[in-house]
Amino acid sequence: MASSRNNALEFSSAGSVAVTNGSAPAGTYGAIQILKDTTLSNLASTNVTNVGNLDTTLGAGTILYGNFTAGTVNSTGLAVFHKV
Repeated sequence: MASSRNNALEFSSAGSVAVTNGSAPAGTYGAIQILKDTTLSNLASTNVTNVGNLDTTLGAGTILYGNFTAGTVNSTGLAVFHKV
């Protein structure tokens, strides 16, 4: 059965990291929100299968959910990694 916790509240209380042209700091992230068209590389997750094969540009407004432990944003992109 799914948890009834409020994920938006959990993300906001743990903090977020805006990343452009570089890697997200070490940690665990529950969501990656794309604010500007972005290509992600070196993406790693503990619960998303084949996430390392994601090699396409993600449009602004895209949100990826999972337990992400690493990710790099290309030089023209902007993404916010939401901590859990």
